[in-house]
Amino acid sequence: MGLRLGHAGRLAIVISTVFVFAFAGSQVSSAGTVHPVGNGTIPSGPNQGEDEPGPGARIANKAFGYYIGRAMPGTQLNRTGGRKSHSYGRITGPTNVTICGWIHDDALGDSTGRRPNSCSKSTANRIWQRKNIGRDFSTPAATKKHSGVAVPVKDPSCRINYNYFTDTTFKSGVLRDPGGTIGSTGRVYYRYLTRDGQAAVIRDEVHGWGFVAKDCIDLSSAPKYNDPDRSRPPGFES
Repeated sequence: MGLRLGHAGRLAIVISTVFVFAFAGSQVSSAGTVHPVGNGTIPSGPNQGEDEPGPGARIANKAFGYYIGRAMPGTQLNRTGGRKSHSYGRITGPTNVTICGWIHDDALGDSTGRRPNSCSKSTANRIWQRKNIGRDFSTPAATKKHSGVAVPVKDPSCRINYNYFTDTTFKSGVLRDPGGTIGSTGRVYYRYLTRDGQAAVIRDEVHGWGFVAKDCIDLSSAPKYNDPDRSRPPGFES
């Protein structure tokens, strides 16, 4: 004897089928273009267009955003989308750096192929919020034209490190990709602390943006703000 379904039963099957297909579709990653990353220029500010101090190109949490790392020589970007002359996607470097982030387009080489995306738009929205990448920022959220506040160097033997974060949780990291010693003028420009409180993002007048151990600098007089970004994350333009 065949099974007969009423209207409610047929409706339940239709809804279930739609849900299954929608869920399955949401799990399928589209392919993004893969690009080698070379040396970048300074993307904004009074020195816009000049060579970025230090090797490679800066990685930011959004277009024209906070420094979260450096694409060292040998890095690739698997592009998911972009906006405002920046591209977003999976950034994989030679020293176990694999994070989602944004790189200025002038640092990207021609595409070498395609690969399934592993950095989603929802991840881009999450890291756009500054409280998800760090704490104790040197200015309130949405402050423009600011490149850090001057703080004294406590230990002039400390070296800048161009990377710290290992993944896109930004919960912890390891200082890596060292550069030169910091504070040739006795000071650097502090921007924020990592979420674990172990490293500070700074701008050095010789070596550019990077990370130092927190104890290398004197933060006693530095302003510290922990207010969130309040506007909505923008969409991709490409």
